[in-house]
Parts: sequence; structure tokens; C-alpha cells
Amino acid sequence: MHEEHAQVQSNSNTKLAEASALVDGIEEKSSVVDKKLLDAEAKLSEVNRKNAELDMKLQEVEARESLLQKERLSLATEYAYSLQFIIVSIH
Repeated sequence: MHEEHAQVQSNSNTKLAEASALVDGIEEKSSVVDKKLLDAEAKLSEVNRKNAELDMKLQEVEARESLLQKERLSLATEYAYSLQFIIVSIH
């Protein structure tokens, strides 16, 4: 009976040590996952910041493009009037 109790105690200790090792492994993996998650969140934040900068630059380019189109139209109109005036003056 004493030997059986010792065997049960030994098995219990072995299983407890295995369970403890599993918990340690899980905690270590959880720590690695948490670090990777923080790194991913930092990268996402950087991507969002750069995306916002690019959006602002795109809006600036679109505004300049619109202004240039208006100036081009104005110059074309002015050129057409000037050309018309010259043709009328010649005749």
C-alpha cells in the first residue's frame, strides 16, 4: 500500500511538472504573440499616418491640377479672342 501511494504521488508530481511546463510554454508563446501584435499595431499606425499624408498630397495635386486647367482654359479663351481681334483688324 505504501509503495502504491508512492507511485501515485510520483505520477502526480510528474503530471504536475508536465502541466507546469505546458503553462510556461503557453505563457511564453502568449508573450511572443503579444509582442507581434504590438509590432503589427505600430506598423498599422505608421501605414495609416503615411496614407493620411498621401491623401493630403493627392488633394494638393488635384487642387493644383484644377487651377492649371482653369488657367489653361482662360489662356485659350484669351488667345481665341486675341486671334479673332487680329483677324477682324486685318479685314
